[in-house]
Amino acid sequence: MTSIDLILSPNLRTSSMKTSHLLKERGGEYETFLLNFPVEMEEIVIELAAEHISYDELINEVWRCDLIPEPRGSWEYNIRPLLEALPQLAQTLPNLTICCYGSKEQEFASMKVATMIARLILRTMITGEVEFEKWRDTLRASLEVDRNATEKEAEAILGKTGENSICLSDLGGRRFKRALRRAGLDVKILYVEKFYHFTPLMILKRKMARGSVEDEELEGLVRHHVEYIRSYVYRFRNRDRAHYEWVYNKIPWLRQKINKEEIKLLDSLIHNS
Repeated sequence: MTSIDLILSPNLRTSSMKTSHLLKERGGEYETFLLNFPVEMEEIVIELAAEHISYDELINEVWRCDLIPEPRGSWEYNIRPLLEALPQLAQTLPNLTICCYGSKEQEFASMKVATMIARLILRTMITGEVEFEKWRDTLRASLEVDRNATEKEAEAILGKTGENSICLSDLGGRRFKRALRRAGLDVKILYVEKFYHFTPLMILKRKMARGSVEDEELEGLVRHHVEYIRSYVYRFRNRDRAHYEWVYNKIPWLRQKINKEEIKLLDSLIHNS
């Protein structure tokens, strides 16, 4: 039976580094490596892996061809370590086929919704009010983008998978599992992070995907997320440190699994990577 491992990684740079290490250790087990970048990027990604172009040349070409939405830094933040590791991975595993299965249209749709959410967060910060229907409408739009992406990307994965493949996705990649199993694939889920906690906004989206969410619960999660943005994302120099500082302070059952001094080192780690 054709098999595929779905490797799920949060949108953090340290998680991308861990993904790179995992691929170097286990890549020999696979025939195909599927990346969640737009299919229009596949040729240039292969060029990077073959060391025909540099990372900077790839980024310049991606933006010249309008393949990824602005802002550039947001997209580059977590994927850079993985892209920079591709030449070594290809050299170590010359028989590994590298493919892309993402959708350019969905990338832009996702960024549009993310911008809408960012504006709502700012409005909530300024006014102190949670506009329930605006939040529901925006999150429904986000869920619709996710559903459209699932259908299109699952089809692309099925068209590119080999006998034994590994497929990279964000934490929403579990959504592919049902479609791939229906097509007869043996699907396994691999998590890059053993311990990870969803942000309040991610929790709210997951709850809305399962059904209705009462005003009180929606307001509580929105206000928690606003605090996360204001007190952590705005405060610290990078997304990784903001997340782990928040987890350490707000999620007691995970605190013992986090070294406070290592969190402080994330500034230099991210800056130098």
